[in-house]
Amino acid sequence: MMKFRFSLFALLGTLLLVSFSRCQKEDDIAPVRTPEALNTRLQDIYEQSDFAGFSVSVVKQGEVSFQKSYGQANVAQDVDLTNQTAMNIASISKVFIGVALMKVVEQGKITLETEINKILPFTVTNPHSPETPIRVKHLVTHTSGILDDEGTYFSNYSILAGEDLNSPMAQRMQSELGVKTQGQVLPLADFLQAYFTPDDALYKTTNFGTYAAGNTYAYSNIGSALAAYLVEIVTGESFDEYTQKVIFEPLHMNNTAWKLTQIDRSQVSNQYWNRNNPIPFYTIATYPDGSLATSVEDLTIFMLEMMKGQSGQSELLLSKESYQTLFSQKLDTRPPDMPEREANYGVFWVWSTSGRIGHTGGDLGSSAFLGFDPDSQTGSILLINTNTDEAGNSASERLTEIVRAYKSFEQAK
Repeated sequence: MMKFRFSLFALLGTLLLVSFSRCQKEDDIAPVRTPEALNTRLQDIYEQSDFAGFSVSVVKQGEVSFQKSYGQANVAQDVDLTNQTAMNIASISKVFIGVALMKVVEQGKITLETEINKILPFTVTNPHSPETPIRVKHLVTHTSGILDDEGTYFSNYSILAGEDLNSPMAQRMQSELGVKTQGQVLPLADFLQAYFTPDDALYKTTNFGTYAAGNTYAYSNIGSALAAYLVEIVTGESFDEYTQKVIFEPLHMNNTAWKLTQIDRSQVSNQYWNRNNPIPFYTIATYPDGSLATSVEDLTIFMLEMMKGQSGQSELLLSKESYQTLFSQKLDTRPPDMPEREANYGVFWVWSTSGRIGHTGGDLGSSAFLGFDPDSQTGSILLINTNTDEAGNSASERLTEIVRAYKSFEQAK
């Protein structure tokens, strides 16, 4: 059997390239100017694809101009995907860490300049540059020097209890990625301590880059989870409980949860390798870095609030000053190894070279895109419940067509 070719880190780069590039006008493709035309175009693309389903939302001038879901949340049971169906948004989860961090900054519990070792109950020291402290600002811009060991990262995924462990994808996840079963993962704090503490179970000197914090870019899921853990420490609450209180409840995001055990499973989409191969539901120790399940309806509510906050028109979740800090560009110079399409970082929010602000996400059985243009005050979301690099030979083409269609509508006057 062919081995998994999946890599979270390579996939994120591909998604970023597709999502953050501006819509390119092509002579053979008519512009999409109306919701009806966009619906027709997306329905046609879906029927030509091997995606189980996807959801699209487009915002213009503070209003939802288009929101629709295509395909199925459960292919075997013929359950339609709807705008209220929760889906895994993978690394888009990180922008929620950003909001939670800014909330505790606003409360005076921490600053972006705080050295993380002044907060943590264990010490995080880069053995290649032990004299340079890692600060919160390094975590949120992926310049901390913390690296993700892929083997360690995937081995701390766990298929949830009650899932069919004999299904083809469950077998492959166990044999090829070392994924655990029965939902058994280390608590977030224990995983992080084991990863960063010398002589502990998950520690390697290669968990760090050979450079000092602040000098080089290296996208890090585990570094992001560490930022979420800082929120836990300074608030005395679990990260999922804290974000439920300060983000989800104020925005009435009722179909949103960090853990599938916290949400009605019948309201959650299955995830697919391709339309014919469902992936069992799973969890991961470092859940804040990429495990949020939310609907396109809820995520649009969140994006609208972020757009209002970025433009100084809301103080619902954060003060105007905190919103400004959340989105303001943090990197004075472009660090080595930063992806070509990325221009800068706010607090986990990515500024692209096209001028858009947002994030992308990719995980086993899911791909997600969120981005908005601060100048035109337009934005869009795409959630796919299928691996975009495995759903048929033309999957990347179908993905590009979807993005091109809704961006053409977003940019239409």
